Formats: sequence, C-alpha cells, structure tokens
Amino acid sequence: MDVIDLLEQTPNRVRALVEGRSEEDLSFKPSPNEFSLRENVLHLRDIDVEGYEVRILRILSERSASFPDIDGALLARLRAASPSDFQRIGELEGVRHFTLQGLLEHWIRHDREHLAEMTHLRNLLASA
Repeated sequence: MDVIDLLEQTPNRVRALVEGRSEEDLSFKPSPNEFSLRENVLHLRDIDVEGYEVRILRILSERSASFPDIDGALLARLRAASPSDFQRIGELEGVRHFTLQGLLEHWIRHDREHLAEMTHLRNLLASA
C-alpha cells in the first residue's frame, strides 16, 4: 500500500472513531494535557490544511521550497485565543526541508499517532 492510499484511509478511520459518540464523549479528556476526541479531529484538520497541504503545494510548485516547522499544539491553543492574543508578535524558528515522499511519510506518522490516541480514548470511554 502506498502513502497516498494510507492517507486516504485516515478520514474514514477518524469518522469510525467518533461516529455515534455523545457530546460528552467527544469532549472527554483523561487529563488537561491530552486532546479530547473532538480536539484530535480539529487538530488533524488544522494541521492538514495549515501544514501538510500548503507544504505539498509549495514542494510541487517551487524549485526549492522551504518552510518553518508547524507547532500543532499552538494551532490547538489558537482556538481559545483572545482577540488581543492575535496582535502578539513573534518569530518562527527551525526550518526543515523535506522531499515530497518524506513529507507524506511524516503526515502518515502524525495521523497514526492521533488515531492511536483516539482509539485509546474510545477504549477508555467504552470501559467507563
């Protein structure tokens, strides 16, 4: 199975993990530092749109694309940011270079980590 096939499976796997869950289940967090099922879904969407898709388009359209690393935890925290937080100034550090193949493999690893976390959450909810 190639990387594209694996990536295409993720939305269905995510859907299966959240389908039929109550609002309470979707919001359940085993600890304050862990994502809920809902937060995992939103994080995967954010990182796909703001990170991987942008990078793939640039790799395919630029001769030598480079871009800053993405802080997935920061993307998750942006949902709770106040209007004044959006006016803050900062710098991004750490530039990584990827081949398209390497980027797709990184995307798969990232998705697998969150799918495993979501599976763990479903198991916790099932045993409660």
